[in-house]
Amino acid sequence: MNWLTGKITKFVEIAKNQILKKRSSLETSQSLWVSCSGCKEMQLKKDLEKQLNICKCSYHFDLDPKTRFEKTLFDHGEMELIPCPEYADPDPLNFAVNGKKFIDKYKGYQKKTGQQSALLIAKGKVDGLNVIAAGYNFAFSGGAMSLRESEHLLAAMQIALDEKVDAFCTFYQSGGMNVTGNLFSLSKGMAGILVATKMLKDAGIVTIACLSSKTTGGTFVNVYGSDFIFSESKSVSLLFAGARVSASVNAGNEIPA
Repeated sequence: MNWLTGKITKFVEIAKNQILKKRSSLETSQSLWVSCSGCKEMQLKKDLEKQLNICKCSYHFDLDPKTRFEKTLFDHGEMELIPCPEYADPDPLNFAVNGKKFIDKYKGYQKKTGQQSALLIAKGKVDGLNVIAAGYNFAFSGGAMSLRESEHLLAAMQIALDEKVDAFCTFYQSGGMNVTGNLFSLSKGMAGILVATKMLKDAGIVTIACLSSKTTGGTFVNVYGSDFIFSESKSVSLLFAGARVSASVNAGNEIPA
């Protein structure tokens, strides 16, 4: 029965590790404090919120787009949200893993953030100029772009063209194209957005990319279609692939699974 004892022991160890991970994640989310990745010091979350999630060492924590738009971008915090088209499907492949549907997970992110997609898009005045701004919310599936996010962004770009706004500004913090969308994510999220960005530029609409946090994968490609590219801090990372993958490739190793 040694084989059975070994199986049971292994199962218990795996279960304990999973429980500890969940407990650690829950404790972190409920804690009044957070550790800064820049200076490694503990910061009171309320103090960070007052500073728009910027640590005293100048490290920038993720900032949700609603707070950004209302408190730092649009004149008097006034804006009009641009809704995601009803036809935009986040799960055209009906993706599922071990019986768990991706669409259920996506709906969970919608409920958690109160957003229709991982993007919050709005139009308003910035120093009197007509501006449409799109912001990725990293709390929404890591700001990943499914077909739904791509359609949301394309719809906003069409409005920018129709209304001939002065500028189209995008705040990036994204893990890239959503793998559950396969080629649907790539065709609209990369090729489609690049074409639409060129159309904005050809129409005389200034395109601005602001890197507010880590930006990787296919979203990385869209950044370079803009007229101007800004980085909010030195802590921003911009990679076509994640840091773990890039480090392995540079070292000549096999890409980790």
